[in-house]
Amino acid sequence: MTATDAPPAGRSLPAELSALGALFALTVRQHTHGRRLLVLGLLYLLPCALAILLRNLPRPADAGVLEFALVLTLLPHGLAPLTALLYASGVVSDEVEEQTLTYLLLRAVPRWELYLVKLLATFCVTTGLVAVGVAALYAAIYAGTPEFGDAAVPRAGKMIAVMALAQAGYCALFGFLGLYTRRALVAGIAYVIAIEGVIASQEFAGRAVAVVYYVRTLAVRWLDLPPDVLKECRDVWGMEDLAKLPSSGDCVWTVLGVAVVVSALSSWWFARSEFRMKTPGSD
Repeated sequence: MTATDAPPAGRSLPAELSALGALFALTVRQHTHGRRLLVLGLLYLLPCALAILLRNLPRPADAGVLEFALVLTLLPHGLAPLTALLYASGVVSDEVEEQTLTYLLLRAVPRWELYLVKLLATFCVTTGLVAVGVAALYAAIYAGTPEFGDAAVPRAGKMIAVMALAQAGYCALFGFLGLYTRRALVAGIAYVIAIEGVIASQEFAGRAVAVVYYVRTLAVRWLDLPPDVLKECRDVWGMEDLAKLPSSGDCVWTVLGVAVVVSALSSWWFARSEFRMKTPGSD
């Protein structure tokens, strides 16, 4: 049996909205009950523990150094894309693997809506995880210092907004990747290393294809970083000349625009794809 063998059913707007709401809640529940959440939770705890340890040494590490290394480097270049990859790449493949996609497709809901609702739920979960990670890191780095309430807390809020934008781009891209190949995790890791890691760090126009390039630009423009941290960011990221960087508005609209286009393409592809699945009576 194939997923396209299911007979079409009549549409009712209230029933359709109810079904989409139930699907959203079900997807959130699936994402928040499993090994992935436990593994990611441990990964987010490690830099927090490291920050606390380094702050309590006889010669404590400078808070600015910890912010650059953990919040501005490790989080957007490693933890955030990994979070999106682990969840978004399985938006469809997880349902196929668990043999539950057929039951979703039997509902009187257009297939493209099913995909978009699952992707939206995935975005909400991954953004929530990253937001908690950002808040925990800033608390681990700045709690008990004079800068905590006046500078670190507002900066944490701005960083959460920047990372939410990044998750929109990452979830859309990795959701598309999950439809394109069965080896989405391998391909996603290769993408993160090659595009988000190597190409984004080169001073040429091609780095504009990396989501992290816009994250870096917004961090430099929005976060009101301490002077020493800002200088370190601009030197390491090759952003000495702010005039050559896109504006904050351009960064936001570029990432959101790409996320919308890629999500629309993915939902169209999902609506027209055939998925072969085992059923209770099959061999």
